[in-house]
Amino acid sequence: MTGDLSRAELETLGHLLSACGRPVELDYLIHEYSTTAKQVNHCIDQLICHGCRIERDMRSAWLLGSGLGVWSDYLKHALADSPPRDIEVYQKTASTQDLAKARADKPLLVLADEQTGGRGRLGRRWLAPPGTGLLFSMTHTPPPDAPNTIDRVAFLTAVAVAQAIEHATGHSLIQIKWPNDLTVGRRKLAGILVETVSRGPKLPPSLVIGVGINVGLTREHIHTMPPELRQSVTSFACEGWQADRLLVAEHVIARIDRNLCERNIPALVDEWRVRNLFRDQSIRLANAGRTITGTVMDLDPDDGLIVRRDSGEIVHLPAATTTVLV
Repeated sequence: MTGDLSRAELETLGHLLSACGRPVELDYLIHEYSTTAKQVNHCIDQLICHGCRIERDMRSAWLLGSGLGVWSDYLKHALADSPPRDIEVYQKTASTQDLAKARADKPLLVLADEQTGGRGRLGRRWLAPPGTGLLFSMTHTPPPDAPNTIDRVAFLTAVAVAQAIEHATGHSLIQIKWPNDLTVGRRKLAGILVETVSRGPKLPPSLVIGVGINVGLTREHIHTMPPELRQSVTSFACEGWQADRLLVAEHVIARIDRNLCERNIPALVDEWRVRNLFRDQSIRLANAGRTITGTVMDLDPDDGLIVRRDSGEIVHLPAATTTVLV
């Protein structure tokens, strides 16, 4: 879905998104763009035509929700400093992850308002009523000199999503439940799925990074979920945070792109450590048919979680084959 918006319309949308539902003075927009009230109102009319819900009076305008028709154009504009890529936005699809995996050899970002077959790690189903989640998948082919492991990309992505949510909401600390969940008060706010796609015997595999973030999910939505999920899920709305999904997408994707190119990996490991939900905790994990109990010591970006077993043995547990039991 694309809206073919002008630069003035995109910049107007950016101001409305940043205000997060608060009024933006029309005089401010007129002064900002050295334009007229007629032109500003025309920009707002165009945004409304492309599905944005905008209220206004004689002095100001405020965004109630962005329309999918502006998402592709806005993200191309807002992510101009990121690597170039095709951006596709769907009202409904089975899985953004599957769409991206089918063309994993190309730079691609796929977003959807609703998924009928969304999934998380280990094939678990991802539930998100229409219009409530930020759901996207992006392809990534690391440069030849960069490690190409699921553990590294999952770690970089988890830190990026946490950093971006903190920036978008002002929340002090989003915790990372290794390997792929973002939590607030031990309730799941977001999930990450990283999968490899073969490019042939002589080429390293491409990676597809899937992200799901609960933005507009309400307590009423949560009450309709299976009983085992009702006490373990949260969202922007449940935490009282106001942010449009499109603005969250901008922050999250830009931060993922930045972290994937970051050379100072130790600094990002430090970022992970302060957010680590299991810091210095004893936990149980399943790996290769065995149950491991021990204390989380640290993270190796390429080899996974470092755990001291109760026996004293130190083991490295990769994300692809390990599940946290407690």
